[in-house]
Amino acid sequence: MAETPEIPEAKDPYEKAIAISIAVMAVILSVIGNHSDDAKTEAIIKTNEAANKWGYFQAKSIKQHVHEDTLASLAALNVSALDQAKLSQLTEKMRAENKRYEDERKEIKSEAEALEKEATQKLRVNNRGDLGSLLLQIAIVMASIAILGRWKPFWLIGVLLGLVGAGIGLSGFFV
Repeated sequence: MAETPEIPEAKDPYEKAIAISIAVMAVILSVIGNHSDDAKTEAIIKTNEAANKWGYFQAKSIKQHVHEDTLASLAALNVSALDQAKLSQLTEKMRAENKRYEDERKEIKSEAEALEKEATQKLRVNNRGDLGSLLLQIAIVMASIAILGRWKPFWLIGVLLGLVGAGIGLSGFFV
């Protein structure tokens, strides 16, 4: 059975400070990354729902146009007085259907636009999360290099990048 490797202990206060900052940045990175991924998934779902609504809108539009063409054809017919009452009744029924289609289209259109707006908002959250995650990843690398090279400016740059990345990524929670 293989032995578990020992994890080296940071004895130097400088190394401890960097290790703690890396751990904090990693936790923030995971929170931002998770939130960003959730927002991306929601954006995809909302975009699909909006596309479905627009398809439904198109179907209603086609039905309405067919009714309008039929009404125009009926108006052009030369019918006897007996059939005129039936034609009037049919024409009125078709006009009511057209009105219903128009009302339904307006509602469907507003629903589709609302879904598109939600998808756009979720993409903004995702974009902030992606940028924040990128900066945090670079910050962690910079801090890791600071431990290896024992060069304090790298750590300070890493912390600064981490703060900027955390600020941008966490702002996605308030968009």
